[in-house]
Amino acid sequence: MRVDVVSRDIIKPSSPTPNHLKKFKLSLLEQLGPTIFGPMVFFYSANNSIKPTEQLQMLKKSLSETLTHFYPLAGRLKGNISIDCNDSGADFLEARVNSPLSNLLLEPSSDSLQQLIPTSVDSIETRTRLLLAQASFFECGSMSIGVCISHKLADATSIGLFMKSWAAISSRGSIKTIGAPVFDTVKIFPPGNFSETSPAPVVEPEIMMNQTLSKRFIFDSSSIQALQAKASSFEVNQPTRVEAVSALIWKSAMKATRTVSGTSKPSILANSVSLRSRVSPPFTKNSIGNLVSYFAAKAEEGINQTKLQTLVSKIRKAKQRFRDIHIPKLVGNPNATEIICSYQKEAGDMIASGDFDFYIFSSACRFGLYETDFGWGKPVWVGFPSVRQKNIVTLLDTKEAGGIEAWVNLNEQEMNLFEQDRELLQFASLNPSVIQPFLHVL
Repeated sequence: MRVDVVSRDIIKPSSPTPNHLKKFKLSLLEQLGPTIFGPMVFFYSANNSIKPTEQLQMLKKSLSETLTHFYPLAGRLKGNISIDCNDSGADFLEARVNSPLSNLLLEPSSDSLQQLIPTSVDSIETRTRLLLAQASFFECGSMSIGVCISHKLADATSIGLFMKSWAAISSRGSIKTIGAPVFDTVKIFPPGNFSETSPAPVVEPEIMMNQTLSKRFIFDSSSIQALQAKASSFEVNQPTRVEAVSALIWKSAMKATRTVSGTSKPSILANSVSLRSRVSPPFTKNSIGNLVSYFAAKAEEGINQTKLQTLVSKIRKAKQRFRDIHIPKLVGNPNATEIICSYQKEAGDMIASGDFDFYIFSSACRFGLYETDFGWGKPVWVGFPSVRQKNIVTLLDTKEAGGIEAWVNLNEQEMNLFEQDRELLQFASLNPSVIQPFLHVL
């Protein structure tokens, strides 16, 4: 598959940002977050009632109107303390793909998805830009919309809200059904004492990136229900979908890592968690920001430590400790900066020591991404071009209700064992085709 960029425009807000909103302060969590893009790609089947040129015009016009509501995304990062909301605009790329969409859907790959986003997730553009978008048109008339939005301002929930707002304006002319975005993170997490010249944390490219493989695994609804039943115990009677899938992936990855290394180090699962509903008072559902932190579960050596039920229990308890102990330390605490920095340093030291196997999980489940309709139908698939760093796992909903799609990054030797794990394959399928009733028209 070859993707050729044929044009690149700058889309500016349809209305200028008022003077009193020109300087947007980053919250503490955003200041401490890395400069990296959160990418997503939405795929749409060909629509005979609307031409690609019309789709392109609708996307550009509606993006301009959407940026008026999401005005910081049209600005530029200024050091690590603020965004200059100067209406510089967002990059918009148009591309042509020399194959039908069906080719990609038959065997989705991370490499293919990387070509359908406007820049790499760790590119130098992360230092200043906040939003880039790319519309790619396939030979068959189908299209994809890929976005890269900076984690300095947006977590996965925020990215989903932006996409649904953009789609609502494109298809219906307003965001009335979605609601206006709210930029209120600094009220609960005031900025830390950083200067304009303070460097933001940067995610460095993986040194051995070419040895890190990213594979897609699908857990359908019935398999997850069976997995939940197997993972249940007296301590956790009803595991959630994400808990059950995370525990199984953790167990299989841990087994592969220990087999390859020939050692049995303690294993740590760091799981991203949204703070939106967990702080008091809670943020509104339309709050925009990088409102994410992490809780960590630890599995020691020994076979009893790696039982599925035990790992689910460890994940649940870690989540509860985070809610009851960690969050109260952050909200309204003048020492929050020191506390978060201490946690980050502790995690960094643990990774650097080499004494632990460390896995990072994040979930974009229950975000309603498959409702993103720009006026030519709902997406046939939503892909996630994962960061090419080892031991990263991302979970998303499948189009079919109740399923989970997992993108797993491991080094090559570990992946070769992981993808053959018998227990994993009882519940997951390795990169099945994205089969839909309309496949013949893609």
